[in-house]
Amino acid sequence: MRALEKAVFEPAHLPAAAVAAVAFAPSVVMGLVFFKVAALIMLAVAVGAGSLAHLGARLAKLPLETSPILPAVVGVALVGPATPLQWVVIVAVAGAVLELARARWLPGARIQAGLVAFAAIFLATQGATAAYLNPNGLKPLVEPIRFWAQYGGSAAFDPIRLYVGNVPGPVFATSLMAVVIGAAWLWYAGRLSPGVAVTFALGATVPIVLLHWNLAFQLESAPSWFAVLLILADRRFLPASSASRPLLGMAAGVGGVALRSKGFGVEAVFLVVAALQVGVALLEGAEWLVVHRARLAEGMRGHGASLRLPGRKAA
Repeated sequence: MRALEKAVFEPAHLPAAAVAAVAFAPSVVMGLVFFKVAALIMLAVAVGAGSLAHLGARLAKLPLETSPILPAVVGVALVGPATPLQWVVIVAVAGAVLELARARWLPGARIQAGLVAFAAIFLATQGATAAYLNPNGLKPLVEPIRFWAQYGGSAAFDPIRLYVGNVPGPVFATSLMAVVIGAAWLWYAGRLSPGVAVTFALGATVPIVLLHWNLAFQLESAPSWFAVLLILADRRFLPASSASRPLLGMAAGVGGVALRSKGFGVEAVFLVVAALQVGVALLEGAEWLVVHRARLAEGMRGHGASLRLPGRKAA
């Protein structure tokens, strides 16, 4: 009973992974509602791959801040529901394994392993994971942004359908309503950075205005806000410097929307957010090396001396 009260009234004290799992839950539920058996199979694959990775980590006594199940589910959430099963398995396994690698060698890296795994596989396969279905009849159909880019028909999807999520799109990221509910939970738990969301919208407005696009249609994209609100704006993945956080939101907005002019669909924001997270991790890693270079050099000299010492004794 106390645990339930803590979850409801003191969510800020919950484990970070538990808070994130609750935030993603509404989007997963809506995906199951719209895409039915296909979504259920994909969820089972993600949970299965993540569970095996979690078991392996426990057997290897590897400390885990986040269970590999969550990155596996996040990676699969971005996949189209008509994607061949082998690619779904690869995305799930890649997300889980990348999380284990992060936990083992780079525990301080601020990346969502599932998102990064999806982005890498999407690029490597030239979009093999972008196979979408219309929830009405489960027939193949491109998602709204790519439909607009190919046919110029933003009016083909009315705002209510876009908000509810009754449109083609990633299997667990089609409902803006579900994303907003998840983001509200993150905010309630003290984990959401509103500045990132605001600057993303401002940044996205720049290419929209310059290219004379429909502002409401371009911004009412559940997959884009899924990546921004539930991943990029999560304080766990943001740099320590509060001044740099709005810049990340601005860069995601400008880059993620501008890439739509190059033929990318909703996946553009996924790719840009993944690149930003990897870039921040590299910069923070480089900064750490600079700050600790003296200690590292001393450690390497000591290690080298210990390696040479036996040779002297033998001589």
